[in-house]
Amino acid sequence: MRKPLLLLAAATLAFAARGAAPTAAPATMDGPEYTSAWVTRAMTGPQVSHHVFASRYAGGDVSYHLYTPVAHDGDPAARFPVVYWLHGSGGGLPGIPQLARLFDEAIAAGRLPPMFVVFVNGLPNGMYLDWKDGSVRVESMIIRDLIPHIDATHRTIAERHGRLIEGFSMGGYGAARLGFSHPHLFAGVSLLGAGPMQPDFSRTPRAGPARREEIFDRVYGNDPAFFLQVSPWAIAERQAPLLRGMPVRQAIGDRDETFANNRAFHERMESLGVAHEWTVVPGLGHDPVGLIRALGDRFWSFHRSALARAAEAGPAAAEIPELEMRLKVKGADRRAIVINAAGGVPRPAVLVLHGGMGSAERMRRDTGFDALARREGFIVAYPEGTAFGEGRHAWNSGHLLRRQVRDADDIAFLDAVIDRLVAEHGADPARIYVTGGSNGGMMTFVYAVQRARRLAAVAPVVASMFTFERAPEVPLPILIINGARDNEVPLEGGLSRNPLVKAAQSTPYQPVEQVVDFWVRANKSETAPEIVTSGGVMTRTHGATREGAVTEWVLDGAGGHGWPGRNPQREGNRPISSFDGAERVWEFLKQHSRPPAR
Repeated sequence: MRKPLLLLAAATLAFAARGAAPTAAPATMDGPEYTSAWVTRAMTGPQVSHHVFASRYAGGDVSYHLYTPVAHDGDPAARFPVVYWLHGSGGGLPGIPQLARLFDEAIAAGRLPPMFVVFVNGLPNGMYLDWKDGSVRVESMIIRDLIPHIDATHRTIAERHGRLIEGFSMGGYGAARLGFSHPHLFAGVSLLGAGPMQPDFSRTPRAGPARREEIFDRVYGNDPAFFLQVSPWAIAERQAPLLRGMPVRQAIGDRDETFANNRAFHERMESLGVAHEWTVVPGLGHDPVGLIRALGDRFWSFHRSALARAAEAGPAAAEIPELEMRLKVKGADRRAIVINAAGGVPRPAVLVLHGGMGSAERMRRDTGFDALARREGFIVAYPEGTAFGEGRHAWNSGHLLRRQVRDADDIAFLDAVIDRLVAEHGADPARIYVTGGSNGGMMTFVYAVQRARRLAAVAPVVASMFTFERAPEVPLPILIINGARDNEVPLEGGLSRNPLVKAAQSTPYQPVEQVVDFWVRANKSETAPEIVTSGGVMTRTHGATREGAVTEWVLDGAGGHGWPGRNPQREGNRPISSFDGAERVWEFLKQHSRPPAR
């Protein structure tokens, strides 16, 4: 039975008071190789060192092993490329010394340029993803914590053209997941004896039924749709335009139990037009060292070629322009700032709408979407609302008293921005997203209702709706984020407690929980939600039905008004601090796509 809003808010506040944190040590981490939740014992090997760093997404210390090339000490100014090696199930510690020796020998023989190798700690059965229940976040730890830490701590080439990702077995699955999801981070992706590469988890060639069921339940929440959504199979389909031209290698022995699944994935990649190396070693089973030795110089040539091609193309940042888009909409001069519209392959596009006294520049500064867009390879556009004095702008959500704003046709304006992004700047019409904070969140609700067919997903933040008179024509995935201590858009609805906002408000806010219920009905979402409370944050997810879409509500018990993860704008108001708003929104948006409207 669904808990009422006030009980949920009370529960999140109680969690915040107790200082609860996300689960950091599931049973799959237990064992003699781990000295604590995410920290393994040290292994010795040629040029190998053991390190520990603080990870926000793991909730504590995480270990990794690092191979450092001999040339590192000979030139204190030199920087080196880096390979992120992802181990298979079980943790991979025993294999580190032998793998380090193979890399060391290849560098000494001139088969490889000197490079770092990071032996990533992906947990024994972590599957290199953020688990469905949010308790373990392996992908976020690697992408958002480990890679920045490596670049800040060691003398790496801290650009896409200086990184490769490679893995064996579960690590090959992880390399595909992370490399395909974040193609602007890596020069190439190498999948060795990878698994599970199939689009469902009903058959597992290298795991018995009991182990399969444990992993399926613990990691994937016993949800076949989630398994497919985060699988390399589905990611390759979503990201195919960005993967064409990226060096990708699949190598496997024909006696490997995962061979049939890998071959099916290879054939699917071909059908998607994603060129890649496909190498089969006769007579070889599931053996990483045997695979490397059998391939000989062909194994190392992939690394050389991928790094050389990426270096020739130059740093990705040099290809990412910034522009100001000027439009005339129904006689009014309008504008938007656009980042990362480099053309070429179609890219996802996120429209980020500022709050009621903001501007495009201020939204850029306050949200952090610029850096995220550059890292993840999507276009971000900051449309600007209508000016009403002293550099302040607002959106016509239909229920404001400001004369200048209420005459603006912001639906037509956002239509025009999207049309221009698609026609001239490489936006993928199947992956158009809108998010916004406060008044921008309210406009996100309004545009989502009126233009659901144009969008792949939306994420209104610290906002509410004014009316339920109209519903979207089709289901639309939505993430709704609120703070329980928001006085400007109170959870219970009604008029704002901020006098300036209240004076401009012609209609009371709807209670936020009723807004969530409205979208559950409109989206034909599962009526029985999955509720997870962690660290004072409640996430209530109404899953997508076959004919519907997901509705997700995040409520931070200690959060007030403002963009999550940013500094307070006014005394006495503390925005949500438990997560970064841009990252949380993008995590949700990027999972969804929609065929263009006809």
